[in-house]
Amino acid sequence: MTKRIGMLTACVFLALVAAAQGLAAAQNDDLRLRIFVHHPKHPGKATSSCAVTLNDQVNHYGLTGWHMPTGGMPYRINYASKPSNLSNDDVLLTLAAAFGAWTAADPKQIFYYDGPTAAKTARLDGVNALLWKPLGRNTIAVTYSWYLASTGVLVETDTMFNKAYKWSVTDPSAGDCAGVFNAYDLQDIATHEFGHWVGLDDLYADADADLTMYGYGELGELKKDTLGLGDLTGANTVAP
Repeated sequence: MTKRIGMLTACVFLALVAAAQGLAAAQNDDLRLRIFVHHPKHPGKATSSCAVTLNDQVNHYGLTGWHMPTGGMPYRINYASKPSNLSNDDVLLTLAAAFGAWTAADPKQIFYYDGPTAAKTARLDGVNALLWKPLGRNTIAVTYSWYLASTGVLVETDTMFNKAYKWSVTDPSAGDCAGVFNAYDLQDIATHEFGHWVGLDDLYADADADLTMYGYGELGELKKDTLGLGDLTGANTVAP
């Protein structure tokens, strides 16, 4: 009798494991990944070629097909990976300001700091990580976004900044191109990257060059800190 009960228990356990595996497989079938690469406008150029804003009232935007969860997205920062010229406070406050541009555009775009992380690369691990690592010469930053195709809900996203480049922090009020002439401004680039978290795609047309979601970046550029009309419209168009 004891042996029979044991066999029944084992069968029930195996059935539960099979059901769990089936559920995981279904979720994996529904899970999608998109990778966004932010390119330098002039690869290999050592100093800024930034142009001041001429028209940020172009009402262009692209949607990725997802939206953030209702409760927002927590994020963690790998401070150990940051450039040595930036302090932890520089990084924390600047990234918070970049997220804040999107929340100011649409209050349903919620982000909150969740502490440090030791994450060294982008991977699906339950942590929305922000970090620096060496990337290719033609890459300023990369954002990895995992989402569910059936619901359009963002599951996780990681952003990596290229440690091979110089980085700086400059007050956005200094002007569109007043950043350090041979460095990428953290708030400028991060604000663009976080647009992908919100659910906005890259734009590459010349007419969109003054919008935050323009897919190219410049040394010394600050103008992506401030959202243009298309960026604002896009953030408010993202469902739900």
